[in-house]
Amino acid sequence: MRSTSITKLMPRRQRGFTAWETVVIIALLVALAFLVMKLLVSGSVTDQRKLTISRLEMVGEALIKYGIDNGGQLPTTEQGLVALLEPPEIEPKPHNWCGPYLPDARTIEDAWGRRFHYVRPGGSANPPRPYDLWSLGADGAEGGQGPDADILSWDRTTLLP
Repeated sequence: MRSTSITKLMPRRQRGFTAWETVVIIALLVALAFLVMKLLVSGSVTDQRKLTISRLEMVGEALIKYGIDNGGQLPTTEQGLVALLEPPEIEPKPHNWCGPYLPDARTIEDAWGRRFHYVRPGGSANPPRPYDLWSLGADGAEGGQGPDADILSWDRTTLLP
């Protein structure tokens, strides 16, 4: 009687993968995972910038509504953007606060979790701006380029993703 290996009797497709086939499959999966991660990371900076711009614009609209409700008066620098979420306790208190003017506290933060900077009145432009509102971008430092560039309410070119 002749001894025969079971694997020799099985058709090729039922035996499984060879070592080389396994290495090739793993290499392809690693390459695919690397490509997907690269796409996700590169897109996330742009998405964070877009989210920050969107939130900055929402806060600007909320400031307009606040001003309409309160005879043109905006929150002071000291009252800050929290005045859009709850009535300020610091003088001058608004006479007709009808908020909250924003859905939640995350709206007054950029996509990197830092509060927007807010100053009233705004800078020394001619005519002067009623307020300045800005984010320091991805790096959290003044200035910068690309994803690190500041996002400024008074400079429309910075409001492009």
